[in-house]
Amino acid sequence: MPAKAEGDALRHGMQTDLLSIGDQEVRDRYRTLVRLGFDIGWRCAGQGNRVRQVKDMRGYLRYVQFTLEAVIDGRPVPEPCEPPVLERTGDDQGWEPPELPAHWRDPADGS
Repeated sequence: MPAKAEGDALRHGMQTDLLSIGDQEVRDRYRTLVRLGFDIGWRCAGQGNRVRQVKDMRGYLRYVQFTLEAVIDGRPVPEPCEPPVLERTGDDQGWEPPELPAHWRDPADGS
């Protein structure tokens, strides 16, 4: 599938998924996750540091995962925070939210 078609499919899937999310904050986080994936995969944002790009995406994906888990379990969602900036320089660390859940670095978590 060409990159343009993949980007369109990603955005179409997001629009479909957003209909099932009732909380605006949670929808915004999910929308940001899709935008990051689109920016990395189609616009090639941050391509100067591919390893960090993968770490950033993985970190934000887990943040959204923890948010969705909290909604499903009826717990408070993690505090809002700024998403990764893909075009930053001088930083090889992957993105992490300011407050990490206890199991963030647990290898048994599988993420």
